[in-house]
Amino acid sequence: MSVVVNINQDSNKKKKITLKELEEIVNSEQLYYGVPNQAYCLENYTGGKEIRNQLFVLFSRKTYGRGISFFVDDDYNIELVLNYPATNTDIEVFYHFIKSCCENLELETFLQEGEEYSLRQIEDLKQEVKTFNQKYIRQELKEGLTIFGCIYPITIEKNFIKSVHIILPERVTDLFELYLDKKQKQDCYFAKPIIYTNNQEDSYYARYALTEDVPSIFPLEPYLPFGYKQDYFKKIKSWNVAIIEPKNQEFKMIAEIPFADFKKMIDKKKCPAFDAKHIIVTVDKNILKKVENDKIQRAKENLSEWLSDFRELGHKPAKIEYTNSFEEEKISCMIFKYKKTLLGKWMLGIVSDSGTFSEGQEYHKETEIEDAKKIIKLLKEIWQRQAKELEQKNKKINKENL
Repeated sequence: MSVVVNINQDSNKKKKITLKELEEIVNSEQLYYGVPNQAYCLENYTGGKEIRNQLFVLFSRKTYGRGISFFVDDDYNIELVLNYPATNTDIEVFYHFIKSCCENLELETFLQEGEEYSLRQIEDLKQEVKTFNQKYIRQELKEGLTIFGCIYPITIEKNFIKSVHIILPERVTDLFELYLDKKQKQDCYFAKPIIYTNNQEDSYYARYALTEDVPSIFPLEPYLPFGYKQDYFKKIKSWNVAIIEPKNQEFKMIAEIPFADFKKMIDKKKCPAFDAKHIIVTVDKNILKKVENDKIQRAKENLSEWLSDFRELGHKPAKIEYTNSFEEEKISCMIFKYKKTLLGKWMLGIVSDSGTFSEGQEYHKETEIEDAKKIIKLLKEIWQRQAKELEQKNKKINKENL
């Protein structure tokens, strides 16, 4: 439920409303503004001076509640929306902003739910909304309901609902306001899924991205936020977590892990609850160590599988061990040593961004990095040769089709 107000300008003397006008009113009212993204998290507006047909969220700088929606149509008419349940601050901001907009546009009246009201009636309207809102919080707010706050979506917890039913009726709105304000003033990144497709019909993949040392609001189980197409959920083949490392003013993905495996790496005792569906996860040194071990294990399995091919060893190596890693020209490489047989010599193998490979050469600790770099150079030459052959083949095909 919501309260919708329309402020319609006189067609004979319309005033343009641009970002400048919006910022002037917002600053005078001590508000912040932004736009909701697909997951209904607040983002900065980057659309320039033109603000028509863009949904904005406006909210108090002092208390973070749900905020109010602000929309300007093609004819510079304004629509403002207050959603239930609201905080008292939201309600105050809503009606004060209505008054400011009308005064700036030199209007004496506005429409609320299609009925015309004058500015003199604002106080009465405000009190009616506050009374209804108080009842709404007590009667309609349920555990598991997602509230779209001004900063984050918040899924209501069981303990909060218990508090709502215990507290005095006249204090329930204050409790709701404190609840939303405390949640949203935490400096966190809301981890939302990024959906990918390999261009095959009904084949999708989802990935959450977590950056090292950044507290992130992370779901206990994978789901698609309200703004996503919900029918995609059953079509998603895998849910992964990408670990991002900030390095030299750039961001690099250092690992991608299945969601279920990443959850096992988290120490939930160190991850405070955010709401009923999320915890706050910070990728720290302990998690990074587990991620690195997982990455090494997957690379080891990858090399073992590659060596099992009949064109290589034809079977899994008798022993395989990780020894070192390095990065050169943005190519990451892990070095392994392996034995064909238990009594055999150690041989060199690599798993890198350029590929998994072994020339069957003997492993030497003192030259392992130099030897691995030679393999990477060889792989580059192979890919370049294959790319050139493919290009020549395509040119020949195109020439024949002319």
